[in-house]
Amino acid sequence: MGIPYSREINAAFEQVTPLVAAGFEVLTTTKDIAILLACIQVLTVALLFLILLAILGVLLSVNPDLAKERQQLVTPAMQWLASWVLSYGRIAKWLLNILLLAILVGYGMFLWRGYFAGLTLPKSDDEASDQEPTQGSKDKDDA
Repeated sequence: MGIPYSREINAAFEQVTPLVAAGFEVLTTTKDIAILLACIQVLTVALLFLILLAILGVLLSVNPDLAKERQQLVTPAMQWLASWVLSYGRIAKWLLNILLLAILVGYGMFLWRGYFAGLTLPKSDDEASDQEPTQGSKDKDDA
């Protein structure tokens, strides 16, 4: 009585194991998507903040009623930025070029690894038949 029962358990495990593996792949993909969405949300917040600063800058620069505020806020900031660019412009240009190159290389690696993630080569018919016995061979083993 113990032998048929253990065969039934083994048969059940053989049926469930591929489902568990598929579930693990789904969880891994879901985790990757969640991380990607978090990065997109952070970038969205940063871009919205930059848009807000640009709108406030345009408002202060264009509105004639805010001439005093423009003289107090915008003019000193622009003078500081212009002096910084004139004194450190060449160094900043090289650093920005290196940063841009590093970002492009990182983006390329991200796309390459993302493209090949989860990619498995299909098995040949010979390998598949060696690993999984057919129904007829299972019946012969049971007899």
